[in-house]
Amino acid sequence: MAAPFLRRSSRLAAAASAVASSKPEQVVASLKPKKASASFVKKTGNGSKKVKEKDDIRNGNSLKSDCREADHAELFPQIAVHPVLKIETAIKLHPKDRKLLKKMPSRDMEAELWEMGFQHVAGVDEAGRGPLAGPVVAAACIIPSSVIIEGIDDSKKLTEAKREELYKKITSTPGISYAIHVVDAARIDEVNILQATMQAMSACVQLLSCESQEHPRPDFILVDGNRLPDDFPENARSVVKGDAVCQVIAAASILAKVTRDRLMLSYDKTWPNYGFRSHKGYGTAAHIAALLKYGPCDIHRRSFAPLKGERVKTSDTL
Repeated sequence: MAAPFLRRSSRLAAAASAVASSKPEQVVASLKPKKASASFVKKTGNGSKKVKEKDDIRNGNSLKSDCREADHAELFPQIAVHPVLKIETAIKLHPKDRKLLKKMPSRDMEAELWEMGFQHVAGVDEAGRGPLAGPVVAAACIIPSSVIIEGIDDSKKLTEAKREELYKKITSTPGISYAIHVVDAARIDEVNILQATMQAMSACVQLLSCESQEHPRPDFILVDGNRLPDDFPENARSVVKGDAVCQVIAAASILAKVTRDRLMLSYDKTWPNYGFRSHKGYGTAAHIAALLKYGPCDIHRRSFAPLKGERVKTSDTL
């Protein structure tokens, strides 16, 4: 199974041969990945302090390498079991070869936080920042370390059927806590889409943190994106492209995406002229054509181009 893959790169084949023959010294040192660092707040008996750790990582968002031995077991059986040299330190894959190694979001960030003493790590993500119509939806969830759900990935990479399947698993599995919040188009126009998104995220975390809930409250929060809501607690961190590298954030992205898609399907029944069922409110050519013909309806975001101003007809002309 590994042979066709190895033949694609002579550099890869040479390194694999050196490892297989137990001669790691022949592997060029320049093939080793660069060092990167990341900081987290570590919980201690006397309070909190920052701890800086250096790991061999390819992604600055990850505290530990999210490329595990098992990920390469099928493609590199003779390398994955090598006792001296690991595949990630032995070989720098060609970009074309990397595409064959599909990376799924891991639990590495959560595991690092668990080791620091945090027990209930929540992932937060949103869906619907870019569309011309409909709400923005945010979700937060906590998946205990003892719970394993296969197939969780960035919601954008999954089919609609797969998202629905995973949504049911996430929401029905005992031990998983989650919260979902919807901010409608009128509120988006009032405060702008960024603030509406931050409000949706904050509301989710507040729901999870409510003392009246039976589930445990989050003690650390991982948020997809490059910023945090202003009212988030100190023990929180933003993770760029978090839904692609962190499983609990990816799970939140599925909850948010499925919830929003279901809402858009219901809106399609109320306003069938716009095709919400197919484009979910995004600015496709068909959607723009419908806007030019019918004008905006009640769930269109008037603060978004091309809906700004008075150039399009209002819903009462339909």
